[in-house]
Amino acid sequence: MPTIEVSSTPLTPSARLRAAVRLTRWLAAHGSRAAHVVVTFRTVEPMAYFCGGVPLTTYADTAADGATADGTGESATVRWASVVCRVHPDRDHAYRAELAEEIREALGLDGDGAHLTVRFEPTQPERVFYLDSGSMTSGGPAAPAGRAQQKGIDHAHH
Repeated sequence: MPTIEVSSTPLTPSARLRAAVRLTRWLAAHGSRAAHVVVTFRTVEPMAYFCGGVPLTTYADTAADGATADGTGESATVRWASVVCRVHPDRDHAYRAELAEEIREALGLDGDGAHLTVRFEPTQPERVFYLDSGSMTSGGPAAPAGRAQQKGIDHAHH
């Protein structure tokens, strides 16, 4: 169950949907089951994310009432993001590098004003539990007897 957690400046719902669909398609094209891909977005409040001691989100980023140019308080593209990816430990450096680039493109981060960090946390399938037919199960070999049949390594992170 590959998981991508994006913390960033505000994104519109349609921008989040586009990024989630694009990342899901990429992961599916690289061996993951699309239904098991999880992508989450979290907007970071002003003065909460710093790089080199400098805030990347400041109170000046929005008007006093929180509105942006489009009046939504959100933007269609992100200026910076901090991303955590949980993937199977067997995924090699080339896979991780390609996924990091796909994340950059999906979020529209390019140019001098953009900032992005992507951290990978290899996660064993048996450490991921999910609800299956009313019972919690994992993708690893340690599924208890009497529970839903284990789905194997494919189900957990591939």
